[in-house]
Amino acid sequence: MSSTYHTETDPTESSLAGARAWFAQRGLTRPRHGKWVAGVAAGFARRYDWNPLVARLLIIATIVLPGSQVLAYVALWILMPRDPEAG
Repeated sequence: MSSTYHTETDPTESSLAGARAWFAQRGLTRPRHGKWVAGVAAGFARRYDWNPLVARLLIIATIVLPGSQVLAYVALWILMPRDPEAG
């Protein structure tokens, strides 16, 4: 698989590839280093210039609220592409 998977994939090829391309175009990618679980919070923090700890605490705080936050986190984990490998 190419190191620039999220930019070389044809977004019309599948809905997953299209979603990943959409996230990548907006600068929402999961880092390969400096993540705790999946990198979702670190990706949002980097994109919006937040402190990663604040983003992680917000995600943890929402877990106690009613709703499907865990499912949203897992969906973002799947949909947000990882940063391309350096090399």
